[in-house]
Amino acid sequence: MSRPHNLGPQCRLAPARNPFASSQDVPPAAAQFFYSSPVPIDDPLSAVAATNDPRSLRAALQPFSPGDNNALEAAWLSLAAGQYARNHDHARRRQSPSPSLARANAATLAAITRDLAVKHTEKHAREGVLRSSVSPLSLDRGMQPIEDTAPPCCPELLVDVGLALRNSFCAVARRRQHVLDPAAIARTVVAEMQAMRTDSSTAASEQRTRSSTITSAPLTALIGEQASSAKTQPQIVGYVPIEHKPVAAVPTKSSFSDDGISGKPFIRVGTPETTVSSHAPSLSRAIPPPSTSPQPEEKARLPLIERAQSSSPEDAEPGKGSVNVLVGVSRLHEVTLPALQMKPIYWSPVNDIATVLRATWFYRDDMRPIDPSVANQLEAGYQELKPHTETWNDELKCAVEVGPLGEEKVSHPLWPKLPESYSLEDDGVMDPLLSNDPFCAARCFHGEAAAEGTLILSANEDNSASVQTQRKFEHYHVIYKDERTAFLLKPSLKPSGYYGRRPVARIVRGMTIGIPVVRGFDYEVWKSKHQKKRTQQQAVLQEPRFLTNTHDGNRNEVCLACKAEKDRNQVTDLVLVVHGIGQKLAERVENYHFTHAINAFRRAMNIELDNPLIRTVLRDGQNGIMILPINWRQDLSFEDGGPMKEEDKANYPVEAFGLKDIEPRTIPAVRSMISDVMFDIPFYMSQHKPKMVASLVKEANRVYRLWCRNNPGFSERGRVHLIAHSLGTVMSVEVLSRQPTIIPNLQLSRPLQTQFFEFDTKNLFLLGSPVAFFLLLEKGALLPRRGRLKPGANTADVRSSDVVGDTGKFGCLAVDNIYNILAREDPVAYLLNGTIDPMFASSLKPAYVPSASPSFLQSMGSAVRGFVPGAAPAPINASSSTMIKPPAMRLPSQLELEVHDFTREEIAEKKALLLNDNGQVDYYLRSGSGPLELQYLNMLSAHTSYWVNHDLIHMLCQEIGRKPGKENTLPALRAMKATKRNLATAI
Repeated sequence: MSRPHNLGPQCRLAPARNPFASSQDVPPAAAQFFYSSPVPIDDPLSAVAATNDPRSLRAALQPFSPGDNNALEAAWLSLAAGQYARNHDHARRRQSPSPSLARANAATLAAITRDLAVKHTEKHAREGVLRSSVSPLSLDRGMQPIEDTAPPCCPELLVDVGLALRNSFCAVARRRQHVLDPAAIARTVVAEMQAMRTDSSTAASEQRTRSSTITSAPLTALIGEQASSAKTQPQIVGYVPIEHKPVAAVPTKSSFSDDGISGKPFIRVGTPETTVSSHAPSLSRAIPPPSTSPQPEEKARLPLIERAQSSSPEDAEPGKGSVNVLVGVSRLHEVTLPALQMKPIYWSPVNDIATVLRATWFYRDDMRPIDPSVANQLEAGYQELKPHTETWNDELKCAVEVGPLGEEKVSHPLWPKLPESYSLEDDGVMDPLLSNDPFCAARCFHGEAAAEGTLILSANEDNSASVQTQRKFEHYHVIYKDERTAFLLKPSLKPSGYYGRRPVARIVRGMTIGIPVVRGFDYEVWKSKHQKKRTQQQAVLQEPRFLTNTHDGNRNEVCLACKAEKDRNQVTDLVLVVHGIGQKLAERVENYHFTHAINAFRRAMNIELDNPLIRTVLRDGQNGIMILPINWRQDLSFEDGGPMKEEDKANYPVEAFGLKDIEPRTIPAVRSMISDVMFDIPFYMSQHKPKMVASLVKEANRVYRLWCRNNPGFSERGRVHLIAHSLGTVMSVEVLSRQPTIIPNLQLSRPLQTQFFEFDTKNLFLLGSPVAFFLLLEKGALLPRRGRLKPGANTADVRSSDVVGDTGKFGCLAVDNIYNILAREDPVAYLLNGTIDPMFASSLKPAYVPSASPSFLQSMGSAVRGFVPGAAPAPINASSSTMIKPPAMRLPSQLELEVHDFTREEIAEKKALLLNDNGQVDYYLRSGSGPLELQYLNMLSAHTSYWVNHDLIHMLCQEIGRKPGKENTLPALRAMKATKRNLATAI
């Protein structure tokens, strides 16, 4: 029986504590995070998704597990900041900022200006020539042309200013405070850049003082120009009037770069948190503070840097960057807050970025989340009426006693109407009291606001309130029954003295009227409604989570259930999969993308690991296999004559031609297909080979570092394996040939290695490999590595010059076992046994990957045994269905004994055992077509069929998960001598 969770402070299932609960007069809601995906991330055994279109996933909302939800809620509450809330409150009330808030805003803007000035100065210094200033036509819609002697240095400046402001001020504050005008701040940045360019070494201190003055003066002037009074507007629950100001829209490309090992191999368009995380942390620290007197808000001067969370959320620094929370049972995804986006960690997203919804109100019957805009209106009414108090209970009783007219008094309109006195110059638009904008909901409120992320940022983001859509339940009324339950009533059901309708009386008696909704999520209700069939993984996740017979004194101790759950989920084998040719085509045709194939391959491996036959051969302590793709091709482009990098273009002659200059215009579809699929091979055999190999090493090491960072201790106790396909096999062999025999311990603080893998490869699986052909071209051979003492190896053999080779020789690999797996009809694949020793290869019987499914005769035999009384059942053993009785060995003749070279055969056998515990390298896959097999028809799909081959998946689980050493190999995979030797070949 599993241990119960103690729900103490160190238990991941303990509800997240709201640090603002003591200062609020309403109890905090039990919020729940959902993600849009047809495949649950907490169920690795689920079926493959039928679609990847995010627009069709609204109905496929999945709740995060309780542990992940608690982590997300704690991170969400940590984003709240006092300066954000004060700016939001002043802007919502149309009031000018207080003096202290104005000084804090000025310090924040000064830091933004300094950071952007330094960044763009360094950017243009690297480019050598200052780019032409942006014209008014290039500005985004709604942005006024900058009429000043200092125009923007480049279009990216306006983008960076907009993103920096979005990171430091909420949308309401940006609309109301004129000091936050992006055009004015861009002019200030340009003035700062001009001062920095004119600064000289002899007057550095004087110029820095003048630079700070130039920076601060326009900001101070802008702050002083803000209106100190506003028109008096009627107070309406749930709404505040706003005014509109044209702002720049977010463009389609960001100018920030990634360091390659941060966990973000891609930058999502329009998400300001990626700007924060990718910005150089040392930028602001390298800039001296302004010469103005320091203020108490001095700590707010670094708005573009992720800073440590302060002890109190009220003191949290504005501008704190995004927070990434690992989620899912396999920890392959992370949720970025406050953007509310879930994306993969280890590979670039391919239509698999999911939106995340933070819900506070739910439909009572099935716990589906209510739309954030509606939920915020419900919450606004809840905070106004306070139905959790006894006073509200008394009001309901009085209303029932009075009758329909009394019930009208406790019926609250869900969407308040605009007052008649509201001016038309404001376009009749009001701000909701609780914003459903993710950035504003996280930073300006204390957990009461619901929000939903988006994949495509609106071009009208700052004026989103002016884009009116059809409001849900627009004319509905809401009746709050108690602290948790409310009812949405359409107009024909709301209380009416004219019609004599009395729904409140029926609600008080326990009847259901209208649409019942609840405040706070109930996970048990969700499971009972939506999880009809639970997989084994789900059953593990849904074990008893609540305290049973545990004293309060134990709550401060380490939760033993959490510790056991963490140990159970520790993966022991990491498999990196390297793709081959054709990924250039995936840029145009998504279905061919390597990541999709590996995601399905990973699910198939997880399903096979759950097979009882596989479990019998797994070694003690084996605890799961993780499959991750290595997309080395995505950052390379050779079609224009070389990689598209500035340093490469600078050394490339101007008159050089590209592929488009020599390609005829005929049959463009066929030529495009050939160039996208086949041209990787000639590129690899050209001067681009070092760049391609370096790209593979860099991507593999980046993924490995991320995995070790997210799984502490894996570099010491985990095992790493490589699966390579097609051209990827040749590149992997190239790297492993120069791989050091002993890998130094991983140091995450050191620069990323681009010459060799930073991990030790245990098993290398080559699928559809042309490595043997490249060994033939290079006059190489497959050799074990000198000094690599794998389990079960003879110490003398690993040091013998006749058996092993040295580092740097092509084909001398630093691995424990090599498997060359090929389909018989694959035209690209070649055999590797012959590269060890041709005579030895000819003496072996062709080896096949054991079949994972029983044959027709075996199935019939099992069925007969089930009906025949007394028949013994077939033994359950992983190797029973694949064991082959060895044939009787024929004794060699006298002639064969005289001409046979036993010394050569002995050396070849030693090499083969060091290269693979089974004594051979080559394994064929069975086509399974039977007597109707057509080789030339199978040839068309043979090279791409490996990822869906069940026999291959079965073999990989066995060989990766078994105990190392030749004594632990399966009989069906061991090398077997042929009954008759080809004497002519042997001689």
